[in-house]
Amino acid sequence: MFNRKILMFASAAALASACASAPKAPVQSLESMEVKELTADELFTEGTQAMEAEKWEEAAEAFSKAIERDPAMANAAYNLGIIAEKQGDLAAAEAGYKAALAADPAHRGATLNLGQILRLRGGLSEAAKLYETALEADEFDVAYLNNLAVIYRLEKKYDLAIAQLRKLLSRTPKNPDAYKNLGLVYLDQGNYRLAEFVLGEARSLDDKDAGVYNNLGLIALHNEERRQALSLFNRAVELDPGCYSCHMNVGAVALAFRDYQAAHKMFSTAGTLEPNAFQAHLMDGLALQGAKKPNEAASSFEKVLQLRPGQPEALFAIAELYYGPLGNLEKSKALFQQYLGGEAEKRELAEQRLQMIEMKIQIGQDQQEAEEPAIRKSSGGSADLDDLDFIPESVDEGDDGMEEDFDPEGGEGLVDPAQGSDVEDEADSEDAGELPAE
Repeated sequence: MFNRKILMFASAAALASACASAPKAPVQSLESMEVKELTADELFTEGTQAMEAEKWEEAAEAFSKAIERDPAMANAAYNLGIIAEKQGDLAAAEAGYKAALAADPAHRGATLNLGQILRLRGGLSEAAKLYETALEADEFDVAYLNNLAVIYRLEKKYDLAIAQLRKLLSRTPKNPDAYKNLGLVYLDQGNYRLAEFVLGEARSLDDKDAGVYNNLGLIALHNEERRQALSLFNRAVELDPGCYSCHMNVGAVALAFRDYQAAHKMFSTAGTLEPNAFQAHLMDGLALQGAKKPNEAASSFEKVLQLRPGQPEALFAIAELYYGPLGNLEKSKALFQQYLGGEAEKRELAEQRLQMIEMKIQIGQDQQEAEEPAIRKSSGGSADLDDLDFIPESVDEGDDGMEEDFDPEGGEGLVDPAQGSDVEDEADSEDAGELPAE
């Protein structure tokens, strides 16, 4: 009995000893359980991979986090600018490129792309200052000299533009882009013979350059040789289907011939090529207006106003659409008032329109009151015309005596597509560092 108890006790002790000797799982600290944070470089790599896959939101998030880790990472800010530009957000694109230049003032891609954005947004003087500063570090940079000449030309500082291009040609005498831009300067100055000579030199250097044919088309158009101009513009489109200004000019000639469908095709293509260029949407609106498609025309003009709030031609045109075929007097009134608050070239006509709108609205209110009169009930509970408080005497249903026919081909106060068909004279050569930084 004693021995059995001793044996049982020994067995229990052995079991306890076995349990005690079993290895225990290590206790992990909270720090060791946390996910390791990615470095700025790793996040940047993620962002570039997402950009290659066109996953813009993921790419933007990765680049933003990379900048949080390393605020001096200029390429991340630069790529954020490219993403914003692709998404049509010019303000965000401008901010991205400026942030890249703040981190690296010598960032060439950011300089070129920012200059392009400033030009699209109408900031010519700021773009000129940007290129002037860049040239202080490299006075013979081909892209900077060409782009600065473009800005000077748009500012009508022709002597300065010519000086930049001559400086460029002194180092690169066979630069077709410089000759193209020089030809445009002479074209703007009205020196058509010299413009044609210079553009001929550009064509001899590169006879496959769409821009040369495009600009020669401008000269033909000036000489009132519309069909030759159209042939040259079409040749430019054949050589470069991605040429924005070439499509714009084919559309402009089609609009002058009142071929609204062909014009719409060209302007809509141009709008796809350069979705942030308001001129394409403006001209497309005029073409659609001429084709009697008011709803589509209004959509095009609204795109213009998204890109350029308060743009006067678009404001006036869309106000006319709501005054006419779209039949919304209150909206037309608001748009005409907004138009008059800016640089209203057609101020007198817009004021006349507002007076007409006020009259129409008042007549409509009076008519509504006439259709819903207060009826004095007789003792029998019935009513006749003698019981009405107001009977309109001279307003026939559907005709208030003031309605004007909507004429998309030049009716009074309407934007005439043929008159508004200016050709695109900005077929210059402007370099841009569009590729993302890797």
